[in-house]
Parts: sequence; structure tokens; C-alpha cells
Amino acid sequence: MAIRPTLLALAAGLALTGAACAQSNDRPWYVGLAQDFTHDSNVLGSVAGSETGDTTSTTTLRGGLNLPFGRQRAYANAVLNHQRFSNVEARNNNGYTLGAGLDWATVERLSGSFTANANRQQADFNVGGIVPVSLSNLERTDEVNARVRLGVVTTFSFDAGMGHRQVAFSAPEFASREYRQDSGNLGLSYRPGGILTLGTGVSLERTRFEVPAPGQAAADRSERKDVYVTADWTPTGASTVNARVNVGKTTYDIATASDFKGVTGSLSWAWKPTGLLGLTSTLSRDTGQESGFLRLGQANSVSATDFSHTTNALTVNATYELTGKITMTGGVAYSRRDLIDGFTGVAGNDTTTTVSLGATWAATRTVSLGCHASRDSRSASGAGSTAFDNNRFGCFGQVTLD
Repeated sequence: MAIRPTLLALAAGLALTGAACAQSNDRPWYVGLAQDFTHDSNVLGSVAGSETGDTTSTTTLRGGLNLPFGRQRAYANAVLNHQRFSNVEARNNNGYTLGAGLDWATVERLSGSFTANANRQQADFNVGGIVPVSLSNLERTDEVNARVRLGVVTTFSFDAGMGHRQVAFSAPEFASREYRQDSGNLGLSYRPGGILTLGTGVSLERTRFEVPAPGQAAADRSERKDVYVTADWTPTGASTVNARVNVGKTTYDIATASDFKGVTGSLSWAWKPTGLLGLTSTLSRDTGQESGFLRLGQANSVSATDFSHTTNALTVNATYELTGKITMTGGVAYSRRDLIDGFTGVAGNDTTTTVSLGATWAATRTVSLGCHASRDSRSASGAGSTAFDNNRFGCFGQVTLD
């Protein structure tokens, strides 16, 4: 399925719709340009004693549309970036993040959504479980999803969804990790009151890998089946809790040592205790193939290079408006990955801790400046991963028109 051309055509169509529908006194769009310089002490995630430091220049052009019309809303967003490395020039790349969607509703109780997303970026260099790769490895992910719901403001509602995902890498060492995935779900939601919505349902994912892994005579396939329970709770105007628990199993045709059976899920809590301070906490557990696609917050970025058996992760992020023009940010992230060779059953694990700080100054309504710093620290045991440390510091300038 050619997702990328479809997405580009949809985004172009939304842009034309915006040009036709926008009122003269409206701006249902935004556009921005940013420049960031960041230095990494260990840009390749190498073990102690073989680190390579480098400074990266990233130029980013972004824009978007938001077009409500009638009961519908169409939107599109695009982020294009040009990244250059001072020393490891082989990793220079042009990346993008594209998204488009349509939220629709009928005069009755039928509603739904359609979304399409595409992403290209330089992949994580030290991912674990993979032989050393070439210096450049562009990771490309494409997704389309459709959802239909019957019952909007009623106590009970039914929903169904379908999706398709493609993952590809430029490095030949990652060829066996490329796959196509089809998914679907059927669910029932119960809303006993205005602050709580409960849901349950079943989901199915079928994955077809593109290339046989070393030692395989044919490309592998996997199937995942889950029964899930969800809860969306808004106890106060300053607090929102979203939870999901899955019970199911994942089975592989060939790499059977990677089979998984058990509980996965996620829990997120957004809390704004004061008008100046905001906190977001997320806790998740999932198989590696899905962990990188958990969108538990606006700052989450998609990554397809988690190849663990399971990943348990906890993140806490904070924003604080120090003044009317200065905003401070901070975060702590911890993840533990259990790794296993799907053929031999040889196991290992690693833990990664990230601490980050940042500040942004809104010099004017359209111009902002800022700096950010972070430290990554990974420890590893057994097979499949290596330990490393990395210190990162950078500053940026941004101009946005909306």
C-alpha cells in the first residue's frame, strides 16, 4: 500500500480546501522556521573509551492547517528538517514528519476519524540486539488509521477501527526488521457520568516481515491478539487520567523464542496544580515492536528501533511559566528493556535513564529563543545491548507566524 503518496495527496487537498474556505479575517494555518545547534558527547552511543563527540545543526520548517467546516474538521501538519553533523558527515540527512486527518460526524449518532502519518529520521545508533550498523540509517514509518463510532453523547457507544503500518530502514543490517502490519479492533464504551468513560474490546495485529533474518529460510510472520480495558477519567478541571490494560499474546511463525503472553498497557496523568505549573506522568509496558509507537503525550516522538521482548518505561515531564515570557521545562525518563534472541533464546536486558532541562524565552509574539540540556545513561547485562553515557546541550531560535 503506497501510504506516502496518499498522505501527500491528502495534505495537498487539505491545503487547497483551506485556501478556498478560509475567511479573510481568519488564519487557520501556521508556519514557522527554527534553527538548532546541539552538541553530543557520544553521538554514536559507543561504549566508554570510544566515544565520538559531534555538533549537529538542524534547520526546521514547519506548517499546518486546521479547518473546521460544519460537523467536520480537516487538518494537516508538516515538519521538514535538514540535519548536518560536523564530524560524522555520513549521518547528514533530510527528515520529515507529515500528518493529516479528518474528523467527521453525521446528524445522527455516527462519527469517526481518518488519520495518516509519515516520518523519516536518523535512527537510534545504539539500539541493542543488532550487529553494528553503518553510520547512516534512515528510519521511515508510515501509518494510516480509520475509526468509526456509533453513539456520541449516549451512555453506550460502539467503535471499530482499522490500521496499516509500514516500517523501513536504509541500512542493510536492519533489513530483517522491516515489516508491514495490519490491525483492527472492536470495542464498547460506557459513560456513567461526565467525568468517566470506561471501555473494553478486542484487537488483532498481523505483521509480515519483509526479509528473512540471518538463519531463516523465509521471512517471519507474527500475530498479536488482545482483550483490552480502558478508562478516561477527569476528576477535576486540572487533572486527566487515561489508562489501558491489555491481556493477550504475540506469536511468531519462526522466531518462537520471541513469543509473548501476558499483560501490557499504559497509564498517563496530566495535572496542572497551578496556573503556572503543569505535570505529565506516563507509565507503560509493551512489546518492543509497539513501545516506540505509544503516543502518550504531545512530546512523544515515534521510533521503530525498539527491538526488545518487552519495554517498561516511566516518564515525568514538567513545565513552569517562570514569567510571562520565560517557560522552564524538565523531565526524567526511565526504561528497562528485556531482550531475547528469537532463535537461540539467549537473553539480556538494559536500563536507560534520561534527565533533561530546558528554557524558552518568547522574545516577541513570533520569535522565541531557548536552550536545552540532557544526559542519557544506559547500563546493560547479558546479550543484546551495551552500556553508554551521553551528555547533550543545545540552543535554538524560532520564528512562528499564525
